[in-house]
Amino acid sequence: MQTLNQIALSVTDLRRSHQWYRDVFGLASAGGTELFRGPMTAKVQGVPGAATTCWWLIDQQDFFQLELFQFHRPRARPLPADWTPADIGYSTIGIHVSDFDATLARAARHGAMPRSAPLGAPGRRRVCVRDPDGVLIEILEDDPRAAEPRSRPRPELPSVVRFVRASVPDLEQSRRFFVDGLGLGEAGGIVLHTPEHEALWGLAGAARDTLLLWANDLLIELVQYTEPKGRPWPPNYYIGDQGLLNIAFGFRTRRALDQALAAAKSAGAKPNWRVLELGAWGVVYVNDVQGFSVELLYVRPWWDRNMGFLPGTPDRAIEQRVRIAAAPETVWARLVDHARLSEWWPCRASRLLREGDGGNGPGAVREISDRLQTLTEEVVAWEPGRRLDYRLRGGAPLRNHFGRVRLEPLADGTTELHYEIRFTAAIAGTGWLLQRVIGGMLGKGLRRLQTLCESNHAKGT
Repeated sequence: MQTLNQIALSVTDLRRSHQWYRDVFGLASAGGTELFRGPMTAKVQGVPGAATTCWWLIDQQDFFQLELFQFHRPRARPLPADWTPADIGYSTIGIHVSDFDATLARAARHGAMPRSAPLGAPGRRRVCVRDPDGVLIEILEDDPRAAEPRSRPRPELPSVVRFVRASVPDLEQSRRFFVDGLGLGEAGGIVLHTPEHEALWGLAGAARDTLLLWANDLLIELVQYTEPKGRPWPPNYYIGDQGLLNIAFGFRTRRALDQALAAAKSAGAKPNWRVLELGAWGVVYVNDVQGFSVELLYVRPWWDRNMGFLPGTPDRAIEQRVRIAAAPETVWARLVDHARLSEWWPCRASRLLREGDGGNGPGAVREISDRLQTLTEEVVAWEPGRRLDYRLRGGAPLRNHFGRVRLEPLADGTTELHYEIRFTAAIAGTGWLLQRVIGGMLGKGLRRLQTLCESNHAKGT
């Protein structure tokens, strides 16, 4: 049986999306690469001039990943404002979670509100949210594999991807490709969705036919909508446009990949190019007769970590807490005053380069400088009065930077501030030193912030 080992997404802000899946679903970072660009990548993906950055996330399963691409060239065109999951293309990822209510609460804190009330009895509830790029994510309290449970290597993670869904123009053509060609088996005895579930994603009363297939431990659900009829891809669509990009079937040998490629071609699929063979792994993208991109990928097991199928190099983490004898609104006012950041953060000067929402909110870009360097940081999310997320845009030898400040009001009117910074060192072997230096700066800055806020509180300002 073929193994579905990858679901790929084209995102418009890699850091934001990566952090969203980690925060909401507890998925683990598995590294990333800047190598998917240039002539060979363009030929494999069928995207002229392709230049991307790719980061990976993993769940409980072996040999499976979510692959996040940010296309720098050509730029991803946005998902149409009137897009619905009936429109032709990959549409939905289903994720089973260990704590349904806690996951919904985390999603709500990130602005991802359910599109409907949960459907189903306790223990079998379902709900849909949209990720930062509009992709539908169905949150499942139950696991479709529950009757035949699988042993999974990372049970400590709270989520596991269970299915991917696509709207197709012709279900029988899809059957010929996925079943007759690639050899996927129909998921007999399993009902993943009933007509009532269409209300979860805003298509209550829709008429459709479905084909449900097992791809080893994951399900592929193919749907042909007749009412409303699925609209075709927009003119000049390419796989880097915002949303779900494609799926991949994974193999452990070149021979197995070649056999799958021959079967796909016999079912009418056309490869963009030949198999790109790189010794430890190889890849080819094919397009079925209806235009769906499917990747065939083989990876030698000893190369899994380099390809994002095992946890990547751990991020360096800095976490500090301080209790401030001032109300949260006093502390918050200081935190979001970017132009006066230098009054407490150890730097020579700071200024607001670009306003964001409400002036200092998401989208705001600030500059921080001292004798040795100038940094630029961007606010990416916040809950006013409670949480601020930001990222480093440039100026330091760091990658995958993420900063978060949280304020917790205490019963006595004071505030506990929790500051978290995560990053990967751009230069191998320097992470411990950067962690120590940044941690020292953070501690110094928080002591200054505490003094300023408590002084303002005492003065009533």
